[in-house]
Amino acid sequence: MKLLSTIAAMTFLIAAGSATAETQLNMGGSTTTSAFYPYYSAVANGITDHEPDLNVTVVSTGGFSANSVLLQEGELDFGGISPDLIADAEEQGYKGFRVLWWTLPAIQNMMATKASGITDLAGFEGNCFHPGMNGSSQQTNMLRILKALNIHPKLYMSDSTDAINALKNGRCDGQMRATQGPRLDSASAELNLTTPLRPIGFTKAEIDKIHETLPWMSFYNMPAGVTEGSEPYTVHAIWIGFTATDRMDEDMAYQLVKGMLASTKAQTAALSAINGVDIAKQTLEVSTYPLHAGAVRAYREAGYQVPERLLPPEMKN
Repeated sequence: MKLLSTIAAMTFLIAAGSATAETQLNMGGSTTTSAFYPYYSAVANGITDHEPDLNVTVVSTGGFSANSVLLQEGELDFGGISPDLIADAEEQGYKGFRVLWWTLPAIQNMMATKASGITDLAGFEGNCFHPGMNGSSQQTNMLRILKALNIHPKLYMSDSTDAINALKNGRCDGQMRATQGPRLDSASAELNLTTPLRPIGFTKAEIDKIHETLPWMSFYNMPAGVTEGSEPYTVHAIWIGFTATDRMDEDMAYQLVKGMLASTKAQTAALSAINGVDIAKQTLEVSTYPLHAGAVRAYREAGYQVPERLLPPEMKN
């Protein structure tokens, strides 16, 4: 009995020592109802599986805007974010965000009902337009674009389900909805069966005008045939990615990026849109904000050339 007690005590101490060595990290995700939530879980699990010193837990904060605030306050270790929120933080004087990686562009697809006769964004002047779900960053950015282009629709501010119903019964003429690929999102595809839709794109002049005030905004070329007979068109896109802050030490950020790169197969299973995407290469091409020093180390170790423009201030001193 004494021997068994000793073994049990030793087992407890070993387990306790292992638990102590493991660093718990809180990762800001999105709402649990988001289409991207399985991806965030796959990221957290992948890093935890490949980096035994780290244990990552997804925290459902309510969205990227909440992640931005909690990261700045030190309540999250790293989390999902978009470049507009980094830009907002920098405008307010916070310069501490450090990019880990960019995953994919969230395509912001605009459309009008064919019955409305509207063929371009300017056609929504004085007409009903749903700019995205209330309180979402998609809505905020659509409103920024409308302001930049000096277009003034009758805004239909609601949730997504109500907006679909408003288009269906003719109370509204168009909407903007996020989609994960070069196609209609599922709700709009279903609506299009009974209420034919026309895609709405930006002209080059409009894109240039938007970039004057929103230089971080990205754009995405949609193919022909998104709806029956539609031509190719261009929409705006908001990159979805992960950031830490300059408070995180280099080794920890290095492990996070290493774990992410090692677990892309599981991530692809959760988010098919990134199948075949070289996340590291993409990050180095599209980022307009500095990387974390640990991310720089991980990408260099993986054989990538990191552009000088992406080095954080702490690596230049």
